[in-house]
Amino acid sequence: MSNRSAIHTIKGYFYQFDYTIIQILNQQDETSILTVEEIEDLDVETENEKTAIQCKYYESTDYNHSVIAKPIRFMVKDFIERKRNNVEGVRYKIYGYYKGGQDKLALPVSLDFLKSNFLTFSKDRVEYIYHEEINASDEELEEFIMCLDIDINASEYSYQLVLIYDKLKEIFGCDDFEAENYYYNNALNEIKKLSVESSADSRRVSKLELLRKINNKQVIFNKWFLKLKGKRQHFKELRSQYFASLNTENFDRFFLIEVDRNYKRAELIESILMISRKYSKVTRRNAEKFCPFIFIHILCNTELLEIKKQLRNSKKRCIDGYDFQGAEFSTNSMLEPINSENPIYIKFLNSVEDLNDMLVASNNTKQIYQFYIKEPFFHNECASINHIKIQLESFNDIKEIV
Repeated sequence: MSNRSAIHTIKGYFYQFDYTIIQILNQQDETSILTVEEIEDLDVETENEKTAIQCKYYESTDYNHSVIAKPIRFMVKDFIERKRNNVEGVRYKIYGYYKGGQDKLALPVSLDFLKSNFLTFSKDRVEYIYHEEINASDEELEEFIMCLDIDINASEYSYQLVLIYDKLKEIFGCDDFEAENYYYNNALNEIKKLSVESSADSRRVSKLELLRKINNKQVIFNKWFLKLKGKRQHFKELRSQYFASLNTENFDRFFLIEVDRNYKRAELIESILMISRKYSKVTRRNAEKFCPFIFIHILCNTELLEIKKQLRNSKKRCIDGYDFQGAEFSTNSMLEPINSENPIYIKFLNSVEDLNDMLVASNNTKQIYQFYIKEPFFHNECASINHIKIQLESFNDIKEIV
C-alpha cells in the first residue's frame, strides 16, 4: 500500500471515530445512550427513538450508488426482520464524504430508485434482486424509505476536527492546544477502546460518562493520528507549550522518565545530560542557581549506579540524598544550596518514596514532567503542583521535546 493510500485509509478510520465523538458531544440530553459498532458504526438512542448510522469517508472517490448500496441492503434486511419479529424499529442514516458526484443522487429516494439502484446488483456476472430474495413487499420498502436518511454531503475530515475542537473548548473552557492534545486525544482513546469490546453493552456510552472519562490533562500518544499530523509537528507543539522558556525561573522541576524494556544506557545518559544542560543554572554568572530532579521508572539499583558513575566521569556532579553508605534519605541534603563552589547538575530520586518526600519538603514552586510509555506511573493530586503527563512511543523521543 502506498503512503498516500495509507493516509486515506487512516483518515477513513479516524473519520468514523471523530463522527462518533462529535455526535456524543452534541447530545442535548447528557444521559442519551450511544453504542459503537452495534447495528451500524454508531447507534444513537434518545428518549424518543434509536438511529443506526453508517459513516464513511471517501476523500479520493466520487459518489456512486454502488458505494452505499451494500449498507442500504443490510439496513433493509434489519428493518424487515424487526418488523416481522415485532421488534422495536429504528431509523437508519447513511452519512458520507465524497470527492464529488453528489449530484447523481436525487432525494428523497423513490421506491423504484431504491429497487433498481440499491437492491438490484450484479456479482460475477450474475444479477441479484435482493428485495425478491427476502420477499420484501412494496409496502414494507415504502415504510423503510420513510425511516431512511441519506446525507452524502458530510463534513470534510479537517473541518469535522475543527468542530470537535470548538465543542471541547466550549465544554471545558480550554485553549486550542488543550482541546486537541488533552480532551480530543482522550476521547479518541476512549472510543477506540469501546469499539473493540466484545459485547454491545460494553460499547455503550453517554455524553456524561465520556466527559467524565476524558476530563484529565494527559497527552496521549496515538501512532496513527501522529502519522496524519506528523511526529515532528506534534513534538514541536509540545516543546512550544511546555518547554520553550522552562529554564528561566528558579523552580523545582521533576522529570519522571519511563524507559523501554530494551533501552540503551548510552541513550538514557544522553537524555539525562541534555535535560541537565537545558534546565540547570550553576555558574557564577547565574544569580539564581538550580538543577533538575530526575526519577527513572523501573530501573534496578545496579543499573542506576552505573549511570551515576558515568555521569560523574563526565564531570556532572549528581546527588541522591544518601550522604553515606547505610544513610537514610535526606531531603535537607537534596535542598542544599547550589553555588559555583558546590555545582550540582542533577538530583536523582531513587524511589517513589524519595520522590514523594521531596515534593513535600520543597517549599519552592514545583513542576512535574512525566514521560510514560503505556500508562502514567506516578500520581499526584496536589492542586498547587503543575503535573504534565506525556505519553511517548519511546523514551528517546524526549530529546525531540524538551
